[in-house]
Amino acid sequence: MRNMDLMTAARLVDNSYSGRSHLPPIRLTVNEGHVQAYLLADNTLVIPGSNELVDYTKSNLVTGKAKIGWDKMGKAAGNAIWHKGFANHASVIANKVGSGKPSFIIGHSLGAAAAQILGCIYGVPAIGFASPMPRRGRARLTHEGLVLNVVRNDDTVCRMPPKHFGFRRVGNTEVMHPIANNPGEDHSMKQYISLMDIERRQGKIVKSWPR
Repeated sequence: MRNMDLMTAARLVDNSYSGRSHLPPIRLTVNEGHVQAYLLADNTLVIPGSNELVDYTKSNLVTGKAKIGWDKMGKAAGNAIWHKGFANHASVIANKVGSGKPSFIIGHSLGAAAAQILGCIYGVPAIGFASPMPRRGRARLTHEGLVLNVVRNDDTVCRMPPKHFGFRRVGNTEVMHPIANNPGEDHSMKQYISLMDIERRQGKIVKSWPR
Protein backbone atom coordinates (compact mmCIF):
# COMPACT_ATOMS: atom_id res chain seq x y z
CA MET A 1 0.00 0.00 0.00
CA ARG A 2 1.34 3.41 -0.96
CA ASN A 3 2.51 5.94 1.60
CA MET A 4 2.69 9.69 0.92
CA ASP A 5 4.24 12.64 2.73
CA LEU A 6 1.51 15.09 3.78
CA MET A 7 3.40 18.10 2.49
CA THR A 8 3.91 16.43 -0.89
CA ALA A 9 0.16 15.76 -1.04
CA ALA A 10 -0.67 19.34 -0.03
CA ARG A 11 1.59 20.83 -2.69
CA LEU A 12 0.16 18.56 -5.38
CA VAL A 13 -3.40 19.65 -4.72
CA ASP A 14 -2.32 23.29 -4.39
CA ASN A 15 -0.56 23.11 -7.76
CA SER A 16 -3.64 21.51 -9.34
CA TYR A 17 -5.43 24.88 -9.13
CA SER A 18 -2.90 26.21 -11.65
CA GLY A 19 -3.69 23.48 -14.18
CA ARG A 20 -2.05 20.38 -15.59
CA SER A 21 1.18 22.14 -16.60
CA HIS A 22 1.99 22.56 -12.90
CA LEU A 23 1.60 18.85 -12.10
CA PRO A 24 3.72 15.73 -12.75
CA PRO A 25 2.91 13.67 -15.87
CA ILE A 26 -0.85 13.14 -16.21
CA ARG A 27 -2.67 10.05 -17.48
CA LEU A 28 -6.19 11.50 -17.50
CA THR A 29 -7.77 14.93 -17.05
CA VAL A 30 -11.35 15.19 -15.82
CA ASN A 31 -13.02 18.44 -16.84
CA GLU A 32 -16.74 17.80 -16.86
CA GLY A 33 -18.83 20.90 -16.23
CA HIS A 34 -17.83 22.15 -12.80
CA VAL A 35 -15.86 18.99 -11.93
CA GLN A 36 -12.06 18.93 -12.29
CA ALA A 37 -9.60 16.18 -11.36
CA TYR A 38 -6.27 14.78 -12.55
CA LEU A 39 -5.17 11.15 -12.59
CA LEU A 40 -1.37 11.27 -12.59
CA ALA A 41 0.86 8.76 -14.37
CA ASP A 42 1.66 7.15 -10.98
CA ASN A 43 -2.12 6.62 -10.41
CA THR A 44 -2.48 9.43 -7.87
CA LEU A 45 -5.89 11.08 -8.23
CA VAL A 46 -5.72 14.82 -7.45
CA ILE A 47 -9.02 16.68 -6.96
CA PRO A 48 -9.00 20.48 -6.55
CA GLY A 49 -11.83 22.08 -4.65
CA SER A 50 -14.24 24.99 -4.72
CA ASN A 51 -12.30 27.41 -6.89
CA GLU A 52 -15.40 28.63 -8.73
CA LEU A 53 -18.73 29.96 -7.47
CA VAL A 54 -20.54 27.37 -9.60
CA ASP A 55 -19.08 24.64 -7.36
CA TYR A 56 -21.15 25.95 -4.47
CA THR A 57 -24.40 26.14 -6.43
CA LYS A 58 -24.04 22.75 -8.12
CA SER A 59 -22.40 20.69 -5.36
CA ASN A 60 -21.86 22.27 -1.97
CA LEU A 61 -25.29 23.78 -1.54
CA VAL A 62 -27.36 21.02 -3.11
CA THR A 63 -29.68 19.72 -0.42
CA GLY A 64 -30.86 16.19 0.15
CA LYS A 65 -28.99 12.91 0.15
CA ALA A 66 -28.12 10.19 -2.30
CA LYS A 67 -27.96 6.44 -1.80
CA ILE A 68 -25.55 5.21 -4.42
CA GLY A 69 -25.32 1.62 -5.60
CA TRP A 70 -21.84 1.48 -7.17
CA ASP A 71 -21.66 -2.31 -7.01
CA LYS A 72 -19.01 -2.59 -9.73
CA MET A 73 -16.65 -0.48 -7.63
CA GLY A 74 -16.93 -2.51 -4.45
CA LYS A 75 -19.55 -2.98 -1.77
CA ALA A 76 -17.70 -1.22 1.05
CA ALA A 77 -19.50 2.07 0.47
CA GLY A 78 -22.19 1.06 -1.98
CA ASN A 79 -25.06 1.55 0.43
CA ALA A 80 -23.70 4.52 2.37
CA ILE A 81 -25.75 7.70 2.39
CA TRP A 82 -23.80 10.76 1.26
CA HIS A 83 -24.55 14.45 0.82
CA LYS A 84 -26.15 14.57 -2.62
CA GLY A 85 -23.96 17.27 -4.13
CA PHE A 86 -20.72 15.70 -2.93
CA ALA A 87 -21.84 12.26 -4.11
CA ASN A 88 -22.69 13.58 -7.56
CA HIS A 89 -19.30 15.28 -7.81
CA ALA A 90 -17.51 12.05 -6.82
CA SER A 91 -19.55 9.95 -9.25
CA VAL A 92 -18.60 12.16 -12.21
CA ILE A 93 -14.92 11.60 -11.41
CA ALA A 94 -15.40 7.86 -10.92
CA ASN A 95 -17.22 7.52 -14.23
CA LYS A 96 -14.43 9.34 -16.08
CA VAL A 97 -11.67 7.35 -14.36
CA GLY A 98 -13.48 4.12 -15.27
CA SER A 99 -11.43 0.99 -14.68
CA GLY A 100 -8.24 2.97 -14.05
CA LYS A 101 -8.41 2.59 -10.29
CA PRO A 102 -6.24 5.15 -8.48
CA SER A 103 -3.69 4.00 -5.91
CA PHE A 104 -3.89 7.22 -3.86
CA ILE A 105 -6.40 10.09 -3.70
CA ILE A 106 -5.82 13.71 -2.63
CA GLY A 107 -8.40 16.49 -2.48
CA HIS A 108 -9.09 19.96 -1.10
CA SER A 109 -12.46 21.33 0.04
CA LEU A 110 -15.08 20.00 -2.40
CA GLY A 111 -12.30 17.73 -3.66
CA ALA A 112 -11.74 16.50 -0.10
CA ALA A 113 -15.38 15.43 0.10
CA ALA A 114 -14.92 13.45 -3.12
CA ALA A 115 -11.64 12.02 -1.78
CA GLN A 116 -13.42 10.67 1.30
CA ILE A 117 -16.14 9.02 -0.78
CA LEU A 118 -13.83 7.57 -3.42
CA GLY A 119 -11.23 6.46 -0.87
CA CYS A 120 -13.89 4.35 0.83
CA ILE A 121 -15.23 2.95 -2.44
CA TYR A 122 -11.91 2.14 -4.10
CA GLY A 123 -10.33 0.99 -0.84
CA VAL A 124 -7.17 3.08 -1.30
CA PRO A 125 -5.44 5.69 0.92
CA ALA A 126 -6.94 9.17 0.67
CA ILE A 127 -6.05 12.56 2.14
CA GLY A 128 -8.50 15.44 2.28
CA PHE A 129 -7.50 19.00 3.18
CA ALA A 130 -10.15 21.42 4.48
CA SER A 131 -12.58 18.51 4.50
CA PRO A 132 -16.33 19.04 4.81
CA MET A 133 -18.61 16.34 6.24
CA PRO A 134 -20.13 14.33 3.37
CA ARG A 135 -21.65 11.29 5.08
CA ARG A 136 -24.80 10.57 7.05
CA GLY A 137 -24.79 7.57 9.37
CA ARG A 138 -22.64 6.34 12.22
CA ALA A 139 -21.76 2.83 11.04
CA ARG A 140 -18.09 2.65 10.11
CA LEU A 141 -17.35 1.62 6.53
CA THR A 142 -14.92 -1.16 5.64
CA HIS A 143 -12.22 1.08 4.15
CA GLU A 144 -12.83 4.14 6.31
CA GLY A 145 -9.53 3.67 8.13
CA LEU A 146 -7.65 4.50 4.91
CA VAL A 147 -8.97 8.08 4.85
CA LEU A 148 -7.22 11.01 6.55
CA ASN A 149 -8.70 14.50 6.86
CA VAL A 150 -6.57 17.54 7.72
CA VAL A 151 -8.66 20.48 8.97
CA ARG A 152 -8.18 23.84 10.66
CA ASN A 153 -10.32 24.61 13.68
CA ASP A 154 -11.01 28.10 12.23
CA ASP A 155 -12.21 26.81 8.84
CA THR A 156 -16.00 27.06 8.62
CA VAL A 157 -16.20 24.76 5.60
CA CYS A 158 -14.95 21.88 7.76
CA ARG A 159 -18.13 22.12 9.82
CA MET A 160 -20.44 21.81 6.81
CA PRO A 161 -23.00 20.35 6.42
CA PRO A 162 -23.79 20.77 10.14
CA LYS A 163 -23.52 17.82 12.50
CA HIS A 164 -27.04 18.39 13.77
CA PHE A 165 -28.26 17.29 10.32
CA GLY A 166 -26.49 13.97 10.88
CA PHE A 167 -23.41 14.56 8.73
CA ARG A 168 -19.83 13.62 9.57
CA ARG A 169 -16.40 13.16 8.03
CA VAL A 170 -15.28 9.61 7.35
CA GLY A 171 -11.98 8.15 8.48
CA ASN A 172 -9.40 9.91 10.63
CA THR A 173 -9.05 13.62 11.30
CA GLU A 174 -6.04 15.75 12.23
CA VAL A 175 -7.10 19.16 13.59
CA MET A 176 -4.68 22.08 13.32
CA HIS A 177 -4.91 25.09 15.64
CA PRO A 178 -3.57 28.41 14.36
CA ILE A 179 -2.46 31.09 16.80
CA ALA A 180 -4.73 33.60 15.08
CA ASN A 181 -7.64 33.27 12.68
CA ASN A 182 -7.29 34.36 9.05
CA PRO A 183 -10.77 35.53 8.01
CA GLY A 184 -11.43 34.84 4.35
CA GLU A 185 -8.11 33.00 3.95
CA ASP A 186 -8.20 30.12 6.44
CA HIS A 187 -9.71 27.77 3.84
CA SER A 188 -7.07 28.19 1.12
CA MET A 189 -4.40 25.56 0.48
CA LYS A 190 -1.67 28.15 0.99
CA GLN A 191 -2.94 28.80 4.52
CA TYR A 192 -3.12 25.06 5.15
CA ILE A 193 0.44 24.52 3.92
CA SER A 194 1.77 27.36 6.07
CA LEU A 195 0.15 26.00 9.23
CA MET A 196 1.08 22.40 8.40
CA ASP A 197 4.72 23.40 8.18
CA ILE A 198 4.56 24.77 11.73
CA GLU A 199 2.60 21.89 13.25
CA ARG A 200 4.72 19.19 11.58
CA ARG A 201 7.91 20.69 13.03
CA GLN A 202 6.23 20.71 16.44
CA GLY A 203 5.16 17.08 16.06
CA LYS A 204 1.46 17.93 16.34
CA ILE A 205 0.26 16.15 13.18
CA VAL A 206 1.32 13.05 11.29
CA LYS A 207 3.98 13.53 8.62
CA SER A 208 2.78 10.88 6.17
CA TRP A 209 -0.23 8.72 5.35
CA PRO A 210 -0.90 5.87 5.91
CA ARG A 211 1.22 5.82 9.04
